[in-house]
Amino acid sequence: MNDYWLDKAAVVTGGARGQGASIARMLLQAGAHVYVMDRLPADDSCWQELRQFANGQRGTLVCLELDVAAAASWQLLAGRIQADTRPLCGLVNNAGITGPRNTVTKSSLEDWEQVLRVNLTGAFLGIHALAPFMRAGASIVNISSTVGLTGYYSAAYSTSKWALRGLTKSAALELAPSGIRVNCVCPGVVDTEMIRSNARLFEALQGITPMGHMAAPDEIAEVMFFLLGPQSSYVTGTDIAVDGGVTSGGIFWPVGLAVGALQAA
Repeated sequence: MNDYWLDKAAVVTGGARGQGASIARMLLQAGAHVYVMDRLPADDSCWQELRQFANGQRGTLVCLELDVAAAASWQLLAGRIQADTRPLCGLVNNAGITGPRNTVTKSSLEDWEQVLRVNLTGAFLGIHALAPFMRAGASIVNISSTVGLTGYYSAAYSTSKWALRGLTKSAALELAPSGIRVNCVCPGVVDTEMIRSNARLFEALQGITPMGHMAAPDEIAEVMFFLLGPQSSYVTGTDIAVDGGVTSGGIFWPVGLAVGALQAA
């Protein structure tokens, strides 16, 4: 299995930084030909760091400054994949935005539609465009959130992540006869720029995880890598929470702390 990714291709969206870059690096180390899509400008330092990492790895890297919410982006990528001799064996729909994190009545239609275009429609377009080029044994991993497993005040973001789980299950049913698996990873609090860019949110999230710390991007990427590979060959249509115990503890984690029955890590 160590050579599974040699001469195979994979696509990672939102892969220039954070957990997307982490899974891209793992695939490169394993020998994959990795197409990374991201909206970051071509001169952003994140692209440079990823290219530097790719030098000397077993795999090869293609950096694409593309918008996942645009059908034309996927058509362009599909054309490149069709022209390549390497089989497409992996797709990670990781790209996502939070939007303004407003409640239902305070969300503008423009903000609502933008979040759903990127977080949900982007994944739909990716599966729609690339699944026809995938063969038996290939795997698609959609990145939802623990927000997609529970209530959350940010209406557009929450809705997009719940809906992404539904898209996962629909695609898993359709593609199972072709031997293509589709699964969903639901990260908890991950130490990335998305969280750190909001100081009040970052502070509020410090104490909610029973394991006592935020996830490193690599900890989420390890689960993605498992779902992409042959080790998970009988797993499809599932939601996997990678959250340090947040959703399993629910409301009773803070209750347990408050009454002294539980202790913080």
